[in-house]
Amino acid sequence: MLEKGKSGKIAFRARWLIPLFMMVSEVVFHVAAFGKMDTNICNGILFTLPFSFFVLFVSSTKYRSWNRVVRGILFLLMIIYGITQLIYQQVFGNFLSLKSVSKGAGQAMDFTSTILQAGKEKTAAILCMILLWLVYVVADAYFDKKSDGEDIPVGRRERLLYAAGVLLLPVVGTVILLIEGTGFHSAFDTKVHFHRTEQSMYKLGMTETLTKDMAENICDGLGITERQWNRGYLWVEERLGESDKEALTQERKSDRELSGLEDARGNLVGNVGAKKENGSAQKDGISEKKELRYHEWNIDFADLAKGSADEELNGMHSYFSSVSPTAENSYTGMFEGYNFIYITAESFSDVIIDKERTPVLYQMWKEGVQFENFYTPSWYLSTIDGEYVNCLGQIPVDGDWSLEHAAKGSLPIALGNQLQQKGYVCNAYHDHDSYYYDRTKTHPKLGYTFKAVGAGLTFESMYPESDLELMEITADEYVNKAPFHTYYMTMSGHLPYTYGYNSMAVKNREVTEGMDLTENAACYLEANQELEYALEYLVDQLKQKGQLEHTLFVVAPDHYPYGLKKGAYDELRKATGHVIDENDVLHMGREENAANAGDSDTDVIAVEQDDFELYRNTCLIWSAAMENMDEFPMTVEKCCSNLDLLPTISNLMGLDYDSRLLAGRDMLSDDMGLVMFKDQSFLTDRVRYNATTGETVWMGGTEDESYLQQCMQMVEDRFRYSALVLQKDYYSVVKP
Repeated sequence: MLEKGKSGKIAFRARWLIPLFMMVSEVVFHVAAFGKMDTNICNGILFTLPFSFFVLFVSSTKYRSWNRVVRGILFLLMIIYGITQLIYQQVFGNFLSLKSVSKGAGQAMDFTSTILQAGKEKTAAILCMILLWLVYVVADAYFDKKSDGEDIPVGRRERLLYAAGVLLLPVVGTVILLIEGTGFHSAFDTKVHFHRTEQSMYKLGMTETLTKDMAENICDGLGITERQWNRGYLWVEERLGESDKEALTQERKSDRELSGLEDARGNLVGNVGAKKENGSAQKDGISEKKELRYHEWNIDFADLAKGSADEELNGMHSYFSSVSPTAENSYTGMFEGYNFIYITAESFSDVIIDKERTPVLYQMWKEGVQFENFYTPSWYLSTIDGEYVNCLGQIPVDGDWSLEHAAKGSLPIALGNQLQQKGYVCNAYHDHDSYYYDRTKTHPKLGYTFKAVGAGLTFESMYPESDLELMEITADEYVNKAPFHTYYMTMSGHLPYTYGYNSMAVKNREVTEGMDLTENAACYLEANQELEYALEYLVDQLKQKGQLEHTLFVVAPDHYPYGLKKGAYDELRKATGHVIDENDVLHMGREENAANAGDSDTDVIAVEQDDFELYRNTCLIWSAAMENMDEFPMTVEKCCSNLDLLPTISNLMGLDYDSRLLAGRDMLSDDMGLVMFKDQSFLTDRVRYNATTGETVWMGGTEDESYLQQCMQMVEDRFRYSALVLQKDYYSVVKP
């Protein structure tokens, strides 16, 4: 940094401030984003250096003032990137890829109030980042002036040093990560895989995540696959002999094997994990060998592989041929031929269900299928990824608008497309602008005649639009056209939860009278009350038309209510207690913990502090016909998520699908309960694994490292092959 100038004076090279300040920005970002200092910051600092050397290289011209401007601008862009990520994280609970930014910037402007609110909550971090940039600019100018105008030119050797730093420092960093370890979800594993934004931010830092994101976008543009990009890394890893992933891949175990059930076809043992409400076993299980039918298409994977030279496609054929299909069960076709109403409910949470306040929702929960361990993981693009999961049973791809991408290919698995072939009238509706997420393009490809604001629908209600009004103006289009399938993407429950910006909260303000709630928590309940009124109207209309007894309802969230401020979620759970009548409690285990915790604010169970419980929720599967069915009401105890909705619905309605091709599994089947999160964390009935922190919690019983590794491999496979199903338009290849 210090060097003699032409006059012999010692001058400070101001340009060397860049690496220092960028390293400090990494520390500030990590603390602001994750709330702690840990060893992962070292990786962030390490991978800041290559970008710093890049900045030094491009600002090493003979024009000193110009160099200073370039350094300042590039550092400013990095600061803006960090602030954007912090605000996005504050609202949605995750981070944003560059591809998503480019496509969704215009839509984001419609939620300026929410963005401004999130900015206020991150004021300290944002000011710190801005101040850091201002200090840098001042320091750069000061030391430049301090040199008395002496130009200390950048020589050829120094430029070569910068270029070498840009090229070699990433290699050095990668080698260091290799030395640290190459296991599942290690920093090395995170670096070499595409689209792991959450883990990358935590384990590699803001700068490296941005660099990876840009490289991946370039690869996408050039048609370079992840495997091609990573061949060098994989070669080194294999030679080091530190990875057992390949061996695990060859020994993959099925869901039923991992859950302790036999996997041989025709030898299924056990029950579906369902119980009658009174606690008695719903099913005795299949105690003797019985030939079963499976949810699978007649696909000759070996023959497909013979006719393909595509390495990745042949790998898919090999993988899916090894996956055990889900067997049909006693619930298969139970609602075949029924009308079907499927609602993806904006920010729906079980906390709103109340016997007095929401009698229709309560009835659907009480008389239908009660899920004790249902989760709604937050994916990368909130609502539209929630729809992708709910409608297609696959894991979205980080950095890709997955539903829009899928709509360009073949979607025979979509419920609208399946039911159209059975003579159903299939409609989809949304009570907000039609241009959002290109639903006018995506939903027709799902098999629906689609209407929304600006595309066939107009609303009197203001933002967020009324779910009740949505049902009132659309029900007549299908209730007299049985059999029908109607899909709704609702809007009333959308953030922000404040009286100044939420018309539904203002409309339904009376429902929280007498409840000791903050504005944010109260507005959430009030906004979601509109869904109750909408369902009440639908149920009444169907009853009048004589269709209610022959209609199946499924109501599922798109994501957890991320619009609630810190503390509000726990506030609601404490205020409502999940007690929906004196005898019924949702998620009893959690309520028992809360009840035993005492009255102090610090003792109340903090759902928001738990990486998994924040996403614990419920979905509703109900028909008025269940009142006369012995199987209902019933309770499902195993872990499951909205990834499992499509196969569950398809099974209930007797639809033709191949369970091997989906990331989710029928919730009423004997397959192991598995909930996966966007960073590849997961939970089963035996273990909770946090892929970002590496924390493993065993749920009773003996620790089993082999079981954990096999589950990691299963999750890795489902993420990988969900992405490939999308990217390769796989249904067009295999569908008979």
